[in-house]
Amino acid sequence: MGYVWFIAQRYLRARRRATLSVAAGLAVLGITVGVWALTVVLAFQSGMESELQGKILAGTAHLNILRRGGRPLPDPAGLKAQIQQTPGVRSATPTTYREVLLTSGSRAAAGVLKAVDLAEPPETLEVTRTLCPGTNLKDLQPTRGPEGRVLDGIIPGKRLAQEAGLRIGDLVEALTPGARGELSPFGWLPTTYTFRVVGFFESGLYEYDAAWAYISLDAARQLTGEETPATVIQVMLDDARAYREVGAVLQSRLGPDYVIEDWATLNRTAFAALNLQRLAFAVVIGLVILVAALNIVTTLMLLVTEKRRDIAILLAMGATPRTILLVFLAQGLALGLAGALCGGLLGAATAIICDRYDLIQLDARMYSIASVPFRFSLLDTGIVLGVALSVSLLATIYPAWRAATLNPVEGLRHA
Repeated sequence: MGYVWFIAQRYLRARRRATLSVAAGLAVLGITVGVWALTVVLAFQSGMESELQGKILAGTAHLNILRRGGRPLPDPAGLKAQIQQTPGVRSATPTTYREVLLTSGSRAAAGVLKAVDLAEPPETLEVTRTLCPGTNLKDLQPTRGPEGRVLDGIIPGKRLAQEAGLRIGDLVEALTPGARGELSPFGWLPTTYTFRVVGFFESGLYEYDAAWAYISLDAARQLTGEETPATVIQVMLDDARAYREVGAVLQSRLGPDYVIEDWATLNRTAFAALNLQRLAFAVVIGLVILVAALNIVTTLMLLVTEKRRDIAILLAMGATPRTILLVFLAQGLALGLAGALCGGLLGAATAIICDRYDLIQLDARMYSIASVPFRFSLLDTGIVLGVALSVSLLATIYPAWRAATLNPVEGLRHA
């Protein structure tokens, strides 16, 4: 096999034909650019997926447990104790969600009130990780304001506060269309409840920051008029990736009356969109690599035409068609390997530099992140290199087969 590689590299290094050198250079350049672009795109997609997952896990629970039909939980404390005994569960806290219309002065915004059990340790509550500087969960408790009114606190998302024009200390009326308030000549009026803005939170996800607001569980009890307003148990796990296994165990323990929703299922639309983007980019840039591989076919066909005399001499001297086949396969593999390695190194360097120095800036108010994240992955890069080499090898099969089936007599006659 040693002389096979020797002949292959001698053919590739020959400079007698400018056309052949240009074709070989274009083949290597095309594969380099394709692998470079695909490596950077996959790093970008991995970075966005990691950033999105981090923001989701920072602002939501790993598992949500609720009764079928959204009914209130009959015994939240007992259910919480049962859940906490499950291996892999770090904490469990009761909560509830209420759709409301928040009004302050002449401005209004639709939102969702989420209850926080202030009796729970702050580290077990996901909202603790998203509070803006100067905001304290204890301020959700009823306090007496300058006007003498005792009001519960509310912590809206930063985007929701901007939409409703809210500032700290403002009074906000929450109107709940689904609950009955006072009876009027026109029927039951919706329930209204007044809160005082005591701070803001920012998770980095527009869907949460523009719609959610936190209140205390006691305030939710007064708002709904229910003794046990909790409708959901939020579960935090020791390992967020074990949501399927722990969810299956909890489902078997709690029975069919309860529904378990995990963070991945609740946000599958966002992850599906990212995966679709990844697939689309991979297909488009894969076509670039394919076109570059076709240059290998052109290069080797030119080489076979030019080296017909050499091939005929090798066959006459005892070389087998298999040897000739391996010579040209080695040349195609060398071109593909050179392009793939150069593209992989350039792609890795580009992704690492862009991520480290935040070279691609974004409007944080619009995209929730200040710069485009890149996460270089050896696995993704290895797959790209493998695909590039495979396509390059496949592109050499036909020219190599033509060279191996060349008749020595015909080769010498036309040389």
